[in-house]
Amino acid sequence: MADLGSPVRDGAELCRRMQAFLADEARGGPEIADLIGHLGQVGEVAIFGGMARDLARGGAAAFASDVDLVVHAPPARLAELMRDGAAVRNRFGGYRIAGRRHTYDVWALPSTWAVRSGHVQAAHLADLVHTTFFDCDAVVYLCGSRQVHHGPRFTAWLRDAVVDTNLEENPNPHGVVVRALRILEHQQAVGPGLERYLRRMAKGHAGSLDRNLASRLSSILADLRPLSSGTGPRPPARHAGAPTGLARSEQARP
Repeated sequence: MADLGSPVRDGAELCRRMQAFLADEARGGPEIADLIGHLGQVGEVAIFGGMARDLARGGAAAFASDVDLVVHAPPARLAELMRDGAAVRNRFGGYRIAGRRHTYDVWALPSTWAVRSGHVQAAHLADLVHTTFFDCDAVVYLCGSRQVHHGPRFTAWLRDAVVDTNLEENPNPHGVVVRALRILEHQQAVGPGLERYLRRMAKGHAGSLDRNLASRLSSILADLRPLSSGTGPRPPARHAGAPTGLARSEQARP
């Protein structure tokens, strides 16, 4: 596996990493850029969550997720654009597209789960930072204006590698627990909100988890220190050159 880079120091650096990736043929960036251009026929497009998160934390070598794209457009306009392509509807109200190099999930902004369910009022793509379960996913790159927006705890995650909750309501508690256990098993630390959520799941909602997952969750939680004496495993050492802070909205400098 390639060596990972250092976390970004500011939003402008993340913008530059995003632009460099989208121009990098070896990494399939132009394929992403082409889809962004296609979607841009109906509205402004944002790259949301995983790709921006991974590039912010460790650079291009850290990117190992699908590409999540959100379009500021009415769902009917996006549906019309998707009608003649290879997109299939996913179970969360968006579209799944299998590209040559990357796999994509695409939503119209009003169709994203937290907005559609009434948990978040979203007038702009930047409001997506309030819709994620994990605080480390609360980052948006606006493709047209080349701006980055992120949630209030995203900077702390970059600095400390401690993952916490952002919006606890979610459509897939099973998937949330699976990912949280992966975080713990890789010796990352959890914040107090995430630990409380996992303990509630283990105590009151274990029936919604399969037996193996419930057993793994109970075993890992048994090894965590109580909240009163500090939560989770000791956070990993801070990366050299880790950022001291990001403005919540920054634009790439020329």
